[in-house]
Amino acid sequence: MDNLIYLLFVLLLFAGYLAYFVIARRFQIVDMPNHRTMHDGATIRGGGVVLFLGMAVGAMGMDDIGLWFLGGLIIIALTGFLDDMYNLSGKIRLPLQVLSVLCIFLELELFGIGFFILFFAIVVAAGTLNAYNFMDGINGMTGGYSLVVVGTLLYVNGFMYEFIDNSFLVFFTLALLVFSFYNFRKKAVCFAGDVGSLSIAFIVVYLLIRLIADTHQFVYILLLTVYGIDTIFTIVQRIARKENIFDAHRLHLFQVIVSKTKMPHLRMSLIYMVIQLLVNVILLSMLPLPQHLQVLGSIGLLLVLSVIYIVIKKKMMPTSN
Repeated sequence: MDNLIYLLFVLLLFAGYLAYFVIARRFQIVDMPNHRTMHDGATIRGGGVVLFLGMAVGAMGMDDIGLWFLGGLIIIALTGFLDDMYNLSGKIRLPLQVLSVLCIFLELELFGIGFFILFFAIVVAAGTLNAYNFMDGINGMTGGYSLVVVGTLLYVNGFMYEFIDNSFLVFFTLALLVFSFYNFRKKAVCFAGDVGSLSIAFIVVYLLIRLIADTHQFVYILLLTVYGIDTIFTIVQRIARKENIFDAHRLHLFQVIVSKTKMPHLRMSLIYMVIQLLVNVILLSMLPLPQHLQVLGSIGLLLVLSVIYIVIKKKMMPTSN
């Protein structure tokens, strides 16, 4: 019965994308290439709205998922959609993102963890939403990277610690695969848009917070290591250059490499996916260790990857600040 439901879910997603493509072409919902983008030619924007709708409908039928989650998902998707259409200012985007994150904490009843821990967690969660949004710059990156993260969560949920109804993870995986069918190609049919990247990020953040809250193992944050390192160092670089960190740019390492070496987008996305997969394998191998060894291992891993990042970035941008 479950397999039949999954098949129907996939078929509905494909139908949704085909319908959206007609609408997008009719109303010219497309991304045009410019000096800050990495693509050539007009490409349909906002295809991630279909993923959002699919996950919202799928979540409605689960006892394990409450209304606060759905409310937060709707808020973040609406924020992304409006940003896709009207280019919202940061003064509007950020409060709405924080509001969506608050919905996660309400859903998981985590407001008793202490003010400072709660504040820090909300800042990190909201930052992750923005990181996902900023990293959505080349074909295959958002869908492929997210599949690595969710695939690891499927393994954890199935073989190590069940923290959520497995059907939710399967639905999410299928939704990412269908989106990637249209995006993970040399000439993408559609981009996720802010509505897609923010919706995907919201679900990933929800899953990670839920897993960490259940297991009390903060090491699971390593599931976002590659995105985290690239985002943090890029923000530091932009601050040093006195740039507005919320403006569009091409300073992420993957953007610099693609721009300088003309590396194909999919190869670059695959490199990020493989590195994150290797990190995830190391993470899983550390889970049986005492917590202090997990912390030491995590710090060591982050330091090594940070040094590698800085060396490559310096080589690619020798005159950058």
